Amino acid sequence: MPESGLPTIALVQMEVRPGLPDLNAARMVELIGAARDRGAEIAVFSELCISGYIIGDLWELDTLVQDFAGYSEDIRAASQGITVVFGNVVVDTERIGEDGRLRKYNAVLVCSNGEYARREVPPALPDGVHVKTLHANYRFFDDDRHFYSLRKLAQSCGRDVYEWSVPFSVTLRNGADFRFGVQLCEDMWCQDYSHNGEVLDTLKAYSRNGAEAVFNLSSSPWTWHKNDKRNRVVREILHSSPMPFFYVNQVGAQNNGKNIIVFDGDSTVYSPTGEILKRARPWMEEMLLTGENGSGRVGSAAAPAMISSPADRPATAVGDGGVIRSQREIEAVYDAILTGLRHMDHVSGGGERGFLVGVSGGIDSTVVACLLQRAFGSERVFAVNMPTRFNAAVTRENAKASCRLLEVDYLSCPIEDLYQQVSARIEAVEFPRSKGSYDRLVDENIQARIRCSDMLAGIAAKHGLIFTNNGNKTELALGYTTLYGDLDGAIGPIADLYKVQVYELGRYLNDEVFGQEVIPCNLLTMETVPSAELSEAQDVTRGLGDPIKYGYHDAVLRQLIEYRRHPADLVRWYLDGELLERLQWREERGSGQTFADHFPDGASFIEDLEWVERQLRISYFKRVQVAPLIVLSKRAFGTDLRETQWPEYSPRIYRQLKQRVLTIP
Repeated sequence: MPESGLPTIALVQMEVRPGLPDLNAARMVELIGAARDRGAEIAVFSELCISGYIIGDLWELDTLVQDFAGYSEDIRAASQGITVVFGNVVVDTERIGEDGRLRKYNAVLVCSNGEYARREVPPALPDGVHVKTLHANYRFFDDDRHFYSLRKLAQSCGRDVYEWSVPFSVTLRNGADFRFGVQLCEDMWCQDYSHNGEVLDTLKAYSRNGAEAVFNLSSSPWTWHKNDKRNRVVREILHSSPMPFFYVNQVGAQNNGKNIIVFDGDSTVYSPTGEILKRARPWMEEMLLTGENGSGRVGSAAAPAMISSPADRPATAVGDGGVIRSQREIEAVYDAILTGLRHMDHVSGGGERGFLVGVSGGIDSTVVACLLQRAFGSERVFAVNMPTRFNAAVTRENAKASCRLLEVDYLSCPIEDLYQQVSARIEAVEFPRSKGSYDRLVDENIQARIRCSDMLAGIAAKHGLIFTNNGNKTELALGYTTLYGDLDGAIGPIADLYKVQVYELGRYLNDEVFGQEVIPCNLLTMETVPSAELSEAQDVTRGLGDPIKYGYHDAVLRQLIEYRRHPADLVRWYLDGELLERLQWREERGSGQTFADHFPDGASFIEDLEWVERQLRISYFKRVQVAPLIVLSKRAFGTDLRETQWPEYSPRIYRQLKQRVLTIP
């Protein structure tokens, strides 16, 4: 390379539509032309950008996979006058994978001037192909289930994996050669993988072999703090092998049936030492152009965005040096939910169906109604309130007022008559050997089932609508939901948000999205307490609500679910005097909701902890039947957190620690 620096490189942050290779390939051809027109010599796309990455066991359909692979030819043909680096599946019809089907590789393909680029590597792969070295096999990732890794390929060939860490070399328009390495997503996160007793670092190998830059093609889902961790990892791996590093991710959403997984993009240009020089705006398609710099340092210049910023969110903040700033957590959560919701249009084949939401006048359903309105517009949202005598005037007015401000279609359909008829019929049912017990819980669940399984499902079917599940993660975790009732729905927009996060999102919607009190203040201040309003024992006018210690229980559940802690860990923290610090739960003095208010002694703390653990354990049969939910946390219910049904068991250490607590005077 001449000393003038790098060639003009276009990082293409594209929306990938899973399972629609024809649309993705056509969009890529369009964007390759746009990159060429803007003077780019290299256009880089993300991992598996033709097929989509998270498509479940569709990877087992050989006919479909071969079709995906065939679209690489469309990209090769479009690479005249430019080099294109992109991700797609590559099929080896002569060999089988570990599942007995044809062998598939998650691969980078490099095309230049209408041809696949060549390099001197062992003869196990076609020209222009580099296979993913490190496979992710955690959370909802199943790389080894479907693909053959470069590590396995090297082992099967009796070769060293680094023999494939050879840069590609392409000739630029000025006649100079440019040598670059390629990685796929997990290959960057190499510190947890070893080879011959050392970290399996392909970046270091590329550096030894003369690469002038490395492109990492990712299909990396969003979760909070993931991008910060990635930036740290890049700085660490560049410390010993400094060179320009380019990270290209995709936007949009994909699903594996139970989880809707969202992609924020955040494509980034790094200096040789890991400094962020340029990053794409999150959650939208964008092309970043990086050009030559006389000092040899990677510079950057933004091309016009491929689509404009959505009207439902403010312009992305720009920091010093023109670099896009990281989002606050609540901003990213909001964008993630809208991205996941809009995925429903993709799932339904591109049609614009309407959405039905049951609005109770509580915080959860009101937040969901707001999110639907921002995702699809008022004209596609329909809301129905279904009160019985237990629903207070304040919550009925809440529902009506919010829907009026959102300008969505709203109606009230009282269900008192249906509830009376069904409850009377069920109360009268007796078997010869069982009289049964018609208690309050039976009575409450009848109302929930009428609302959802009968009314919402029926109205949705009549009007061709999709109806939502309005439950939050705290309720799902504790089983505070009715099977075939409020557990129903086609998508759970807030099902991966704890109750405290729902309140935070509600405040954000009022203050920064709508700029007015769309969500009633009496909900956000908890003047109207969270309540299912299914009996007189849940009368919000008397401050009676859910049997959950919101805030504290949210913090406990986060430890048990996201961080995979056992109750024994929490008991140990209690004994060491560091429980509240570890939980990161802030008490509100004088609120009647402090730790001491909840638990005057160790026995009450243990009793509550065991109740939480028991509810979490015995409620799996409900969660497995819940609507698909949008992944927002480190561990979401569904295939992200793979639960099992198992009997009660306390490890010996828990029993020992519990006894210590109970003997404290």
